[in-house]
Amino acid sequence: MSLPVDTILVRHGYSEGNIANKASRKGDNRFFTPEFRNRHSRTFRLTDKGISQAKAAGEWLKKNALMPLDRFYVSDYIRAKETAAYLNLPNAMWRVEFHLRERDFALIDNCPDDEKKILFALEQRQYEADPFLAYPAGGGESLALLCLRQKTTMMAHWARECSGKRIIAVCHYHVMRAIQIEFEGLGHDDFIRLDVSKKPADKIRNCQILWYTRRDPDTQETEPHLVAVRSVCPLGPGGALEDHGWRRIKRHRYTNQDLLEEIDHYPRHIN
Repeated sequence: MSLPVDTILVRHGYSEGNIANKASRKGDNRFFTPEFRNRHSRTFRLTDKGISQAKAAGEWLKKNALMPLDRFYVSDYIRAKETAAYLNLPNAMWRVEFHLRERDFALIDNCPDDEKKILFALEQRQYEADPFLAYPAGGGESLALLCLRQKTTMMAHWARECSGKRIIAVCHYHVMRAIQIEFEGLGHDDFIRLDVSKKPADKIRNCQILWYTRRDPDTQETEPHLVAVRSVCPLGPGGALEDHGWRRIKRHRYTNQDLLEEIDHYPRHIN
């Protein structure tokens, strides 16, 4: 079994949760009204900006990806469904998949930033020591566990049912990171590097498109494994298109010396 010929991942557009959490990190909790706080983050809608982003992503896809696609998948979260609808892709018949839901953040879901720091200071310190393996402050899913969820559900399903097809999945930031890690054979340190990177090509902004393909960008020959990925943000900062082009996937393999050089980044405290 092989993965689809083309797998196009799209992050949802700018949502109510995005704007509330961004303001809270700056000390502004005005969006966290009692009514807002009583909602689960699954119910967050897109903002006007998010709708514009989704429409722009749809237009880019219709101009650059051969239409129609064969399969359409979307997270069960409302902001993802709304994004999928506003992509307005031809012949779309969406399969709603709860396996594509956002990473579980448990007790800090829809919680103001200052409360997180007060209530979960110890857990947050542990999480910051290892954002890949540790559970988020307050519980939920580690990124490693999220990778397992995607590998054993969606990726297994796609390899089983969609190996010769071209598919799209509208989902979330951490879900896309988890699939990226599995698709590209990345690991612990790669996630930490990507999660804090300032390089535009490493970011997964709202309505970012990650397009994975088994078709060689140069020869157009279809390979048995994924060979390249293209990262596109139709509405980047200032409303400008960011298209980073095709990047060949290079999977890590380590010599003994490579392992020793990596180990040297971690000082030994006890001889």
